[in-house]
Amino acid sequence: MPYYYFDSTALVKRYSMERGTRIVNKLLVKRGKVAILPPWSVTDFYTIMTTRVQEGKITRDDCYSVLYKFEVESKQGLFHFILPTVETYLATKDLALEYPFLRAPQVMHLALARELKPLRVTVVSADTALLGAAKTAGLHIINPEED
Repeated sequence: MPYYYFDSTALVKRYSMERGTRIVNKLLVKRGKVAILPPWSVTDFYTIMTTRVQEGKITRDDCYSVLYKFEVESKQGLFHFILPTVETYLATKDLALEYPFLRAPQVMHLALARELKPLRVTVVSADTALLGAAKTAGLHIINPEED
């Protein structure tokens, strides 16, 4: 059973036509897959979409449609939400020291994905810094923008 850990750079591609959308959609329709999201990816997704409205890239109605579709798919079980534990937060210290070029959200993604390593999780992201760190941490990676 494939396990995919999505950050917001990959999640956004599910709901907008851009480079990498085809790959993300292909992963999400795989039979037996588990698509994992941390809670901050959801918040980041919402802010990315509303920023696109402010910048005039999409209409407010389009934004509401996208958010609604995400929420429906989430309730239908497309995504599995995983919460960090105290151990996750404590692990960020060592990761921040080992990967000083990562920002706090990237370190959190790496910490949570590393906890899922026994599942042979694949990190799906367009964030090259996160993917580089995940790869050196022994995780499988997919950059949907590299097709």
